[in-house]
Amino acid sequence: MNQIAEKISTNQASETYDFSLVPADQLSLVWSEIEKFLKKSANRSGGRERIEDIYYRILNKDTNLWIVFDTGNLAITGAQVTFFNIYPTGKKMLSLDHTGGKNMQDWVERGIEVMTKFAKENGCEGIEGIGRHGQWHWVKNKKGWKKPASMYEYIFEENK
Repeated sequence: MNQIAEKISTNQASETYDFSLVPADQLSLVWSEIEKFLKKSANRSGGRERIEDIYYRILNKDTNLWIVFDTGNLAITGAQVTFFNIYPTGKKMLSLDHTGGKNMQDWVERGIEVMTKFAKENGCEGIEGIGRHGQWHWVKNKKGWKKPASMYEYIFEENK
């Protein structure tokens, strides 16, 4: 697994699932396993983005691809696409673009930890995402998360 992805560790050895950032030049090694997860997300975009668009945005390094894997057997169970959104005011946010996979309830908490660490390490003020209404239940009880329409955001305490 480490030869195709860079593990982003949060020092929690007992986790069942973990996330790895996949370098763009290694995309072809995992695409057949994660395409089905991201295709569902693309289909829900209302015609804004096709699966081919997601592929090329990752390949061109416009977005980052994360894979979710089972630490026991290294099976890929999900994917997350992110990008840095820098607003005209200079505010920088990690934007959660597409998320998909199976058994998301088992790994979404881990994903929030990893994305938060990654965002902070890259100078972001917070995390944001636009998703289907059903995704709200993953973060609705987390301190700091709000739902303006179907957009989700979390501003880090140190940036408030």
